[in-house]
Amino acid sequence: MIFKDFDLKKLFQLMQEHEVSELSFKDGKTEISIKRGREPIFVNTAVPVREAQATSAQTTAPRPEEKELETPSKSEIPLENYHAVTAPLVGTFYRASGPDAAPFVEVGDQVKTGDVLCIVEAMKSMNEIQSDVNGIVKEICANNAELVEFDQVLFKIQKNG
Repeated sequence: MIFKDFDLKKLFQLMQEHEVSELSFKDGKTEISIKRGREPIFVNTAVPVREAQATSAQTTAPRPEEKELETPSKSEIPLENYHAVTAPLVGTFYRASGPDAAPFVEVGDQVKTGDVLCIVEAMKSMNEIQSDVNGIVKEICANNAELVEFDQVLFKIQKNG
């Protein structure tokens, strides 16, 4: 049996160091499954965004399991007419700070540089995505609780001025 030589304390330390939340081992009839961690905690971490190229526009199909806080239907607004706020990392897109909270922004809202637009959760870390321009939110391009890719367009904002 391979498990007799395992140092569980060392294994837990390695899981914590490498942010691994779940491990499973199987040896014949013996199976060990280890899970660590808690529910995600929302933190105020600002992640810088950058302006997207017009060629990086992506469309995403809504998933059937999505509910509450649905994004308004996509209007096919040409990206070159607006400033695009893109995902700075791969993760899960959230429009609000929690399930019962109001969305950070809606289509038509006036935003200023530094205003929180959404949260992208990656590896149990909640990353606030902030506006890097002053303007009006013209389109929300991702659905709540949807997996988003790096550089995917999340918002289209009409710049002021």
